[in-house]
Amino acid sequence: MNRLQLFAEGDGDGGGAEGGNGGGTGATAGTDSGGVMSFDDFLQTEDNRAEFDRRVQKAVKTAVSNAQEKWKALTDDKLSEAEKLAKMTKEEKAEYHNKKLEKELADLKRQNVITEMAKTARKMLEEEGINIPDELLGHLVSENAENTKAAVETFSKMYKAAVQAAVKDALKGNPPKAGTGGKATMTKEQILAVKNPSERQRLIAENITLFQ
Repeated sequence: MNRLQLFAEGDGDGGGAEGGNGGGTGATAGTDSGGVMSFDDFLQTEDNRAEFDRRVQKAVKTAVSNAQEKWKALTDDKLSEAEKLAKMTKEEKAEYHNKKLEKELADLKRQNVITEMAKTARKMLEEEGINIPDELLGHLVSENAENTKAAVETFSKMYKAAVQAAVKDALKGNPPKAGTGGKATMTKEQILAVKNPSERQRLIAENITLFQ
């Protein structure tokens, strides 16, 4: 008999009361009154304990392996959405759809905020007599109103300073500096690739002709 069958089966006729009609109602050692070995007593046997541990380890290993495979599949960009959904349980599908909807709503909200910020930034620049393309305006706008306002004001000051410097040079008969009519020393792509926001805005203002 398989050792694990002791969970469900007793010891047969030999597992009842001891001594026949000798008056005993006590159970045999390691069993309850119904003749079935308890789980704790079952594990007292070295072989049974080893078998139990082996099965637990196997179950854990299988569960971990399945979880890893599912995680890998769900994070694999090469798999289509249908293929990912096919590997999910009903609960996981519901959670996946909820998260997807939340992300779409967050992206839509963010885009609406950016659009409104761009309109405000455009109006601020127009009040200063500055007109720049949408591509350039996008580098001044963020979701935060204070940051957007500060970026637009800084750019406006730099822009005006660059224009004034170019006008003075022109009146003096000096050749125009890079970005104000002469040959630029940096390309548009190089300027936009500058990581520092303040430095990028300064270069844009000084080379505004590249963006017009």
